[in-house]
Amino acid sequence: MTSTRTANRVQAFLAERLPQRAGYQANPVQMAYAGSMTGALAQPGKLHFIEGDTGIGKSLAYSLALADWVARGKRKHKDKGRNQDIGRRAIVATHTRALQRQLLDPEHLELIAEYLALEGLPSLRVGLRMGRGNYVSPERLARSLGAPELATVAKDRSRRDEERTLAQWALETPGCLLDLETDALPEGVTLADICLLPQEPLPRALEEHFQATQSHDILIINHALLALDLVTEGSITGAQTPYALLLDEAGRFPDAAESILSEQLSLRASHALLDQLGIRAAHAWQELLNGWTTPSHAGRALPLSAPQREQLVAAFQTLRRAKPNLDAVSSTLAAEWHRLMAQADLMTMRLKDSPDSPLLVSHSPVIGLPSLVAQEPAAGRCLKSGAASRCTILTSATLSDMQHALGEAPSFDYLRGRLQLGTADTRLGLKASHPALRFGRMRFTLPDDMPPPLWQPEAGRYALSPTFCAIATRRIRSLSGRVLVLANAYSDVEAIRHAWPEEDARLTTHAPGANLNQIAEALDEDAVLVTPSGWEGLSPTRGDRAFWDHLVILRLPHPTPDPVLQALLEQQFMRRGSRSREEASKLARQILLKQGGIRATHKLRQGLGRGIRHPDDDVHVVILDPRFPSPRGAPAGEGLRQHAQSLGAIPPRFLKDYREAQTTWPGEAATSGRSDQKPMPDTAWGTFF
Repeated sequence: MTSTRTANRVQAFLAERLPQRAGYQANPVQMAYAGSMTGALAQPGKLHFIEGDTGIGKSLAYSLALADWVARGKRKHKDKGRNQDIGRRAIVATHTRALQRQLLDPEHLELIAEYLALEGLPSLRVGLRMGRGNYVSPERLARSLGAPELATVAKDRSRRDEERTLAQWALETPGCLLDLETDALPEGVTLADICLLPQEPLPRALEEHFQATQSHDILIINHALLALDLVTEGSITGAQTPYALLLDEAGRFPDAAESILSEQLSLRASHALLDQLGIRAAHAWQELLNGWTTPSHAGRALPLSAPQREQLVAAFQTLRRAKPNLDAVSSTLAAEWHRLMAQADLMTMRLKDSPDSPLLVSHSPVIGLPSLVAQEPAAGRCLKSGAASRCTILTSATLSDMQHALGEAPSFDYLRGRLQLGTADTRLGLKASHPALRFGRMRFTLPDDMPPPLWQPEAGRYALSPTFCAIATRRIRSLSGRVLVLANAYSDVEAIRHAWPEEDARLTTHAPGANLNQIAEALDEDAVLVTPSGWEGLSPTRGDRAFWDHLVILRLPHPTPDPVLQALLEQQFMRRGSRSREEASKLARQILLKQGGIRATHKLRQGLGRGIRHPDDDVHVVILDPRFPSPRGAPAGEGLRQHAQSLGAIPPRFLKDYREAQTTWPGEAATSGRSDQKPMPDTAWGTFF
């Protein structure tokens, strides 16, 4: 079956069969995107970049293309009298849990099954494997219930039915916490209190579940697990040739991979563990912690000095001589000890390999508490490993650099750079972008009298300005209907909550760890939701109507600078080009500034996409940050500069609406939002906030 014929079959389903269902209609852009997907699957050994705009139906299009490819490759063979599947498989890696849930939605799976049945293809098993922190820890749950083990709770007839049911659930199922209603938890206990920790052994039911997922035809995992799977040659997914790997939200993969493949050792946490185990080495680690805690280095990452290297080698040697009585402590503490020893061994090897080994001391932002970081910038290396024997597809609504006009070829320079893929790399395959041409409507308000969003109440600390909060809150309250306010941090949420009048009951704020989609679904028609977690993956429904009437961007989502990456880049430039530390530092800042600008543009595009989920949706977008370019050319204000790159976040089909945006607030006379508070300085680092 050629890729053209397969594409035609998938496209025919999207054009003819899908519109027969309520709420669906034919979308030429979705069909073109599906065609690119099937074209990529016909070219194994390549890395394909395929961008698809928000709302075109990417997840269904690539799910059908993958299902068709896997199903047509399934075959049976006899192995010792048993039938065994040895055909194709597909691995789908995402960044957000919300997208994973969307891919497993019953209606989504029903559409895939319907397509396979129409084509006379075999049915497929679709499964999910999440990180262990998303599953219950039987030991920690038993502790929260005041029992030595869960089996005791399950058998205790004197306990409430809810507690016994909870214990039985944790014993007999994999224990996915996303399936657990928080009301079922004991009072005062949160999901974070009972999740499986990295150092804990796998419960039997969860281990069996993980083994079972290795035989699923289509397996959904997250980016961090994918990175581990790639470097361990399929230990997590069990994927073998032939298989297809699709990364959705692919722009987030490099950060996730480099984070999970790096090691970080907190001196304070290590000392606390040694103290709990009663090890003499705790005293030496306390001295190390006290000596390396440096408030003047708060928020920075620095290479180890020669004396620090000597102190660290000595501290690791004291660990090797320690003989804790692990039989006398809990299995969790014993596992933490083994993990600490593994980290110590890794960092000892780094110290021995080379005096220039990228081992850094990262100091916490407030008081400068030290942690050791063994950074592993390996996103490109791990993704390219084994690429010749599979088909690799990277996709997202924000995959390109988004600086191209409608109809121009997109640039994927940022992501290619993060993956260390040159423009002439023979592993590069298809490069395509599929923008939505007509999908929804946006109306813009960009008031040009807003004050700076951040100010500096004390040295080394930035916060959402009280003046900005007061004006923002007043204007948000004047909006009627359902309002989504996208913040950058939970501290922003708290600042808005503090400025919100108590008598106004419209406000709902998102607490860390709470299920955001559930909160949104329960909102009244006139509610205001403020969250830092809704930029992507937030997709509540209200039939065919737009869920949000207004979408408010408090401030541009520029990421906080990573001091570890800054230090690593400085070291690389100093080693390779005989540059001075000052020159290397300046060059590193410029690179991180550019990368941060592209990441902010991606995130802003994703945030704007929360307002348009259906073809006829109509949303009012309010951008309160004065650093976003004004359509009238108004300056950003004293001490600030506008970020022209942010304009790339607006889909081309809405640029005309942006140019016609209101720049004064309806019903208000033009005012000056200038403040006598100290604004955020306009430095290279300042542009990240």
